[in-house]
Order: sequence, then structure tokens, then C-alpha cells
Amino acid sequence: MLKLALQRPKRHPLHRDKIFPWSSCAPFVENSRGVLIHRPRSAQTIAIHREPHKAIHYWCGNGVAGKRNLTFLAAPPADKLLCEACERNAVLAGLPSAYELAGRHVHLGKIKAVQTCCVGEPS
Repeated sequence: MLKLALQRPKRHPLHRDKIFPWSSCAPFVENSRGVLIHRPRSAQTIAIHREPHKAIHYWCGNGVAGKRNLTFLAAPPADKLLCEACERNAVLAGLPSAYELAGRHVHLGKIKAVQTCCVGEPS
């Protein structure tokens, strides 16, 4: 599997011996609890609690931490959307585009919050 270099996250002053930054990983991450596929910017293993877990920061500014819900991918599944902000920021930073990495068109998307209550009701 292709791996891309990651940025090093800032060191935490209190837990230097329990946080292990990654130097590289697969170019795409799927969170089974999320909707979009993301591009990782930095990642680390954190061993502060009983069981170590992963913390991943994405190019869009979001991040996730967990043990079991993350899948690293060489290419996004054809039926999933890649985070538009992640793709834009990763390409602007000089990384290969999702098209170059996957060898095919990759669908881009984003999440938009929509109010579903009190619409049309007088205030």
C-alpha cells in the first residue's frame, strides 16, 4: 500500500513519552461513524490510558481519535465522497491529488448543517 509522509504534530509538554507521532500512512482515512473520506495531515499513537489509541488530524482541520473505527485506504471507495476541504488543502500543500493517487476520478463532497425544526413557524 502506498504511504505518504505526514506532518509532525506539536509535542505535548506533559506526555512526551506517551505520544508517538507517525512518519507516514495511507493517503485516505475512513471513519465508520462518519460520512466523508478524509486525507490525513498528521497522526499519532497515544498511550496515556490503558489501551493505546490513534489520533488523526485531517487536512480540512477536523480530527478524530479512536481504536476501532478507522480504516486506512490506498484509494477511496467509488461510492464514497472525499472531503472537498481535505483535497483542496492537501493539493495546495504540494501533495498528489486524489485522482493521481487513486488512478481514477474521486467524488468530492462536504457536509452542510440544515435546520430541520421550527422552519416556517412564527417566532
